[in-house]
Amino acid sequence: MEGVEAVKKLIITLCVLSFLAGFDLIVTVPMLPAISGDLQVDMEISGVLFTSYALSYAVIGLIAGSISDRLGKKTVLMAGIVIFSGATFWTGLAHSFSALIGLRILAGAGAAMIEPNIYSIVGEMIAYEQRGKIMGLVSAAFILPTIVGIPAAGLITDVFSWRITFMALGAAGLFMLIAAWRTIPVLPSAGSSSVINMIRHALSNRTVTLTLLISFMYYGGLEALFSIIGVYYDQRFALSPSTIGLLLFVAGGASIAGSLVSGKAMSRPHNKKTMLLWVTAGSLISILLLTANDRFLYASIGLNIIWSFFYAFGQTIINTYMSNQDDRIRSTVMSLNSSAMYFGATIMSAVGLTLLHAFSFIAVGGLCAAAYLIAAWLTHRLSVH
Repeated sequence: MEGVEAVKKLIITLCVLSFLAGFDLIVTVPMLPAISGDLQVDMEISGVLFTSYALSYAVIGLIAGSISDRLGKKTVLMAGIVIFSGATFWTGLAHSFSALIGLRILAGAGAAMIEPNIYSIVGEMIAYEQRGKIMGLVSAAFILPTIVGIPAAGLITDVFSWRITFMALGAAGLFMLIAAWRTIPVLPSAGSSSVINMIRHALSNRTVTLTLLISFMYYGGLEALFSIIGVYYDQRFALSPSTIGLLLFVAGGASIAGSLVSGKAMSRPHNKKTMLLWVTAGSLISILLLTANDRFLYASIGLNIIWSFFYAFGQTIINTYMSNQDDRIRSTVMSLNSSAMYFGATIMSAVGLTLLHAFSFIAVGGLCAAAYLIAAWLTHRLSVH
């Protein structure tokens, strides 16, 4: 691929695809009352909808990257867009809870074929000096739906129907299929190596293995509290749903800022390991103080914003770390990283909810702090380069 314009179009395509994948992950959040009423199921379906999507993503992600490295990134990415968009569109036509779950599982599988390949293509096509910056842009696009996606989905649901939201998202994905076909080049594959051999080769790299464990703990530490942050503000400060939504809007803005600032920092000769240690420590401290506080609302808001900024800053570092590993199996590495994140999110959020029911938010904060502490210890063992 030649020319600055072609690279710009590629980056825009990757960012839009990342936005759609991020949107689909959280799209059910504002629509749960409407879905439960329409399909006549209990509101507790929220956990099932997220878990079905996340587990599908995590499981398929274990092999999707290796298949991409063998068959070609563009081929698997295009197939992922078809599955993701088709399943999301047909979700809007579902008339039973079981069909809804099945389609969310398919959408998660499609997303597992999209997002890791996006990061892999960035690693393949973008020069090392600019790679961190573009990683920051793609990460920010994935987080952006927490700011504009949730309000948009809620508005469409209120004015039209939750079904229209899914159908519109699916249609947007099908449109991006054309854009991806035109802007993403065919990249060389790793040859005839088997999927198992590529995964084994990736895991034999000490830096890759350590970073996968860091991703599991780092993202798990986020979701353990983030998945119940609305409950925190409701029980601790009796805030209304609209006020909680506004706070999450601001926190989402902080996350985007963290991704962008981290991306710029990655473009300079900084020590990634040292920066990751600092932001992990910052996340640990802010989340402990946040969960311990039950008196000062503005203090909690400030700590939430700081935590969101630090998390996104660190996640961009992790993604950049992974994209700089073995060029021959980059999609394998990035896909394993995404799987580690989603397994961490699924397991840690379940443990966090159990701790909340048995004890309090302080126990959940302790779980998150332990996850960040382990992530910091693993980061300390990483190679500097």
